[in-house]
Amino acid sequence: MLRTVVRLTPTLILPFFDRKNENDYNMLDLPVPAVPQTGWERVKKMYRKNEFDEISPELHTVAQASLCGAFVGACMGGFTSSRQAYVYFIENNQATIFKSTMQAKKKLQDYVTVAFAKGAYHWGWRLGIFTGIFSLVATTVSVYRNDTSVLEYVMAGAISGGLYKVNLGLAATFVGAGLGSILGLVAGSVIAILLKLTGITMDDIRKSLHKIKEAREDQYNQALEKSAKIKNDDLTRYHQALIEEKGPLKIEELN
Repeated sequence: MLRTVVRLTPTLILPFFDRKNENDYNMLDLPVPAVPQTGWERVKKMYRKNEFDEISPELHTVAQASLCGAFVGACMGGFTSSRQAYVYFIENNQATIFKSTMQAKKKLQDYVTVAFAKGAYHWGWRLGIFTGIFSLVATTVSVYRNDTSVLEYVMAGAISGGLYKVNLGLAATFVGAGLGSILGLVAGSVIAILLKLTGITMDDIRKSLHKIKEAREDQYNQALEKSAKIKNDDLTRYHQALIEEKGPLKIEELN
């Protein structure tokens, strides 16, 4: 009789545990995130971080374009200014008397280095901001329209050029907007032709760049994992060697 009661006990008790807590949920029944359909929804998703607190691939592309523009501007301004400084120093110190050849070379090197730093700073941040605004506007319009064409590059060029010259007055702003729109028209035409010939889209390029960033971060994390002293000290390595030699043991087997 007791055995019968014990066997029937789970069937009598288990139904009481079928009640779900308010915080319990089934991972398989979670709603699938809706794909943005309208332009504003796509733009909001572009400026919103994901569940891992990471920026979108579009903003990552904008950041890369800004840094690339700043680097190109720094190199261009630095090399140009250093060359001008070199020529200026040679032409204006023909009659200067130096104590030695080494002193003359040191003065020339210092003068060229300072000129390079000034030129790099002068053009680096300007071209970086201009490229960032241009890329941000073009990407935003492209995401809103869900398409890539010359239109967003013309708009981006006009806005970037106008903002670049806005401190010089209204007339300079319109001139900058006009020159920027021409620049955007040329750049957009070249990009559209290249995309047409290769058969890819800007969205594919953004996703590829984002995957490269994730792969680079993964390699960096793996390198940190291997070089961690806490996880690779003598005691840890000895413990790992014992596990590999004898295999893992259960708690029951240790007694």
